[in-house]
Amino acid sequence: MNIELRHGLPFISAEIEYRGRQVKIENVLLDTGSAGCIFDADQLSAIGLHYEPFDLVQRIRGVGEAEFVFTKKVDRLALDDLAVSDLAIDGLRI
Repeated sequence: MNIELRHGLPFISAEIEYRGRQVKIENVLLDTGSAGCIFDADQLSAIGLHYEPFDLVQRIRGVGEAEFVFTKKVDRLALDDLAVSDLAIDGLRI
């Protein structure tokens, strides 16, 4: 996995597959202290992954503020050669 350190923080690229469509997202912060995977909803919309009325919505808290996310199960999340199938991820900014 190619990890780039910027200002002491690790960044990677991630590929997400949802219903047969894929998107590669660059500049993803690898947050080892996070309880889940959170991605920007605008970038997820490129593959048709967006908030729908029956999606689970949660309020998350981070440094500075709280925000709402929606949860979806994706077909695959890949970080270079590492991949996992049927993973629930969160979309930020519904």
